[in-house]
Amino acid sequence: MPTRSIDEMAAELVHLQDALAAKEAESAKKNSDSKSDRLIFLEAMMETVPVGVIMADANGQIIYGNSHVERMVRHPVIHSEDADNYQGWVSFHEDGRQVESHEYPLARVIRDGEAHSEIDVNYQRGDGTRFWMRIIGKPVVDANGARIGASVALIDIDEERRLREAQNILIAELNHRVKNAFSVVKSIVSQSLRKMSIQRGLRETIDQRLNAYALAHSKLVGTSWDRAEIGAVAADVLDPIGNGRIDLSGPKVEVPSRQALSFSMAFYELATNAMKYGALSVPEGRVNLSWEQSDTKEGSVIELHWNELGGPAAEKPSETGFGSFITGRALQMETGGEIITDFGPDGYKWHLRMPEHTEDRAN
Repeated sequence: MPTRSIDEMAAELVHLQDALAAKEAESAKKNSDSKSDRLIFLEAMMETVPVGVIMADANGQIIYGNSHVERMVRHPVIHSEDADNYQGWVSFHEDGRQVESHEYPLARVIRDGEAHSEIDVNYQRGDGTRFWMRIIGKPVVDANGARIGASVALIDIDEERRLREAQNILIAELNHRVKNAFSVVKSIVSQSLRKMSIQRGLRETIDQRLNAYALAHSKLVGTSWDRAEIGAVAADVLDPIGNGRIDLSGPKVEVPSRQALSFSMAFYELATNAMKYGALSVPEGRVNLSWEQSDTKEGSVIELHWNELGGPAAEKPSETGFGSFITGRALQMETGGEIITDFGPDGYKWHLRMPEHTEDRAN
């Protein structure tokens, strides 16, 4: 077998090195092209999203902003040097104070290490006009989980704010009209009963019941209207009556507005009855109102318990009146639940078990 000379082996080694170098160069070019393609796609995506996007490095220097930012704020993206120099982005709090650099989500994520930061600001555009904008910040991390910067989304919420203000005006007007309507009803009832020579105590009882219903209605109109928390409804009605002697306990459970109104009336009747005849008629008496929510085979169930303690023995009335109707049949019809009462030597007990309604019931 012929032997190769040192020169031939050296030439072959050089050829092999050239081939490897060419392959590495080709691979590097492909990786570079691949990275370039990914950057192109990323930039195209940033230009497609309907929100402003700003990115900053680990020091807080703004290194990128998509075109939607400039359309929103009506001035070029300001490439602030670090997290202490965001004064060029001029915005104001609801009370009129100017937002400071450290209050912006970029600064709070980068400097304070927050995992999520959000703020609503009244932003001053480049043309001098203002609009409401929500800024949401999140950290940017590398493959090892180390923070290398932060990004924020800028969302125009001007229309949302205008709609909310219009809604608040409508709610206030509705609440005002409802109060006027209740006042008229109370006046009509009071005048009618006075002409019929009805005893004063009955007129006052009717007035108080109308007041309780009006208060519950006012609370619902002032909130989300469609649902209310049992605890909040109970506190509104019972705290003024119980004077610290009615204990409330239970989780946060919401019910539809119609049921909330029924509960408010039922709680009022239970409390006033306790004041006249039950545990609250004596100084040492107390009442525990508790509720819980549980899941059963039939679905989610809510249970309420009214227990009177330290008062006189409860006696079943010979006749049932309006209060019994409200705390009994009327509430059962509204909730689809079952009510059990106990007139025992330890005091009056009232128990309601009802299915939980996730949506308001149809009229």
